[in-house]
Amino acid sequence: MKQYIFKYALLLGAVALWSCEPKVDEFTPSTGTADFSKFIAIGDSYTAGYTDGALGRRGQEESFSAILGKQLMYVGSDSYNQPFVLSESSVGSTQLQPGVFNGYYELNIVDGSLKPQPTVGDANIFGEQVASAENQNYGVPGAKLIHLLAEGFGNPAAGFGNYNPFYTRFMSQPMASVLGDALAAQASFISLWAGNNDVLAYAMAGGEGDAITDPAIFAGAYSQALTALVANGAKGVLGNIPAVETIPFFNTVPYNALPLDQATADMLNAAYTDYNAAADANGLPRIEFSAGANALVIADESWPLMGIRQIKADEKFLLTLPTDKIANEGWGTQVPVPAEYVLDATELAAIATATAEYNVTIKSLSEQHGFAHADLNMKMKELSTTGIIIDGHTYTGAFVTGGVFSLDGIHATGRGSAIIANAFIDAINAKFDASIPRANINDYNMVEFP
Repeated sequence: MKQYIFKYALLLGAVALWSCEPKVDEFTPSTGTADFSKFIAIGDSYTAGYTDGALGRRGQEESFSAILGKQLMYVGSDSYNQPFVLSESSVGSTQLQPGVFNGYYELNIVDGSLKPQPTVGDANIFGEQVASAENQNYGVPGAKLIHLLAEGFGNPAAGFGNYNPFYTRFMSQPMASVLGDALAAQASFISLWAGNNDVLAYAMAGGEGDAITDPAIFAGAYSQALTALVANGAKGVLGNIPAVETIPFFNTVPYNALPLDQATADMLNAAYTDYNAAADANGLPRIEFSAGANALVIADESWPLMGIRQIKADEKFLLTLPTDKIANEGWGTQVPVPAEYVLDATELAAIATATAEYNVTIKSLSEQHGFAHADLNMKMKELSTTGIIIDGHTYTGAFVTGGVFSLDGIHATGRGSAIIANAFIDAINAKFDASIPRANINDYNMVEFP
């Protein structure tokens, strides 16, 4: 009898414990006030799926736009079709030699250290013809905002200064524009993340080979594009522009990347005796070295003393700086680092000013047209400072190890794309009272180690 009483008490206890467990409401996807039946994405390399320095199917399948398109299928979107690369390879925009373009970067062991190296790309990808009336991805690597409006942007014979072979692959006809092709899709919902290259192209050239788009021109082009896109009643989400300082391409190589012992420092200081005498006479900073980590000497044509100086702590080297030349060819000591590898304080200020003005435009137009606003600038700042913990894993903006950025230091890994897609989803849900499920970050890839 005692045995049955004991079993009954256990049963009651189990029921009591079960009744005390927190009840988790099942997530029910809902559209809210938006119509997701026909989704399209418009933008640049991030939208296209460019990663590890190239465009290929792997990156296309894990782009933020593809992930977003997949999640929107839970709330009524029928499909997400892309102009997929047909080749099993990939292709980038860097010529390794005449007629030979890079493919995906791979992480290899070089001289005992891990180093990203380009594979050889398949230039035949540029000749693919994958135009389709079913296309829903209008992302063009390298495109600035104004390029999306330009007729003949994919046509080398159209007379457009910088035709884009990535668009040539899927343009509807020789004098098409990206915006025109997107309008023909008659979308009910749109993601537009464009304008990154309006500052990035300048920044990636060290301020030497391009120009920042005038914010007034940017505002006019953005307004024109959005006015056309909403003419049939479509709604959507706009992404803003991250600060370049949050991107590993601009914050991986430190300003003081020159390690010296005391004897070498003394020798270099002696070599700069005349420079420092002139600097003292003109009230300018000296070039000085000491044992430990030192600021490198850079070329600066605006500098009044020989056009060279040491880089300042708040200035940036680009990821493309060939650091082997520091050790082997005297770069940063006897040979000033060329300006194309440096963003100086003036250039950084110009980039920051333009980015801030672009973001004011994007925010204002999102409010004017009733669009959601995804603050990617804030998301990238969070990644580059505190990092983000997701499912027990910390993601940061660190190059290679942070999990978010690919081997080109600019574009996202699969998991980085999922983080970006979730930022868009959060903005859409908040604006339209929708319940779109967030992407599972762990379903996607990070940098692959050898």
